[in-house]
Amino acid sequence: MQVFLFLNAKCKRLCAQRLKASKLAWTALYRKAHKKDQSTDASRKKRRSTKATQQRSIVGVSLEVLQKRRNEKTDVRAAARDNALREIKERAKKEKEARAKAAAASSQAKAPKAQAPKQAGGMAKGSKSGGKR
Repeated sequence: MQVFLFLNAKCKRLCAQRLKASKLAWTALYRKAHKKDQSTDASRKKRRSTKATQQRSIVGVSLEVLQKRRNEKTDVRAAARDNALREIKERAKKEKEARAKAAAASSQAKAPKAQAPKQAGGMAKGSKSGGKR
């Protein structure tokens, strides 16, 4: 619960009526909202803060390398990107071929074993119990 302290009964009554102070012409909020106190505002001026940009190196990349990359043209950057993508694709293709060769070699090493002949007294296919019907 919030406790309000009022200056006088007039303020208390207006608060109970839930009237906004910025709509009542005699309040300080009204004067501020409608710019009535111009004499005090004229003496104060807003200061503009200028932001000084600093260039710093990133971990693993020096400032010279960053500036060089920033100044190079988009054509050079696109060509470098294409070369890098081509190298990645070639590397992936080689790895895929190596995996295929390894899989072929392992499948030849695991030659299918000859199946042992079934015993005569064994379970028949599809039967759940070992006994004869």
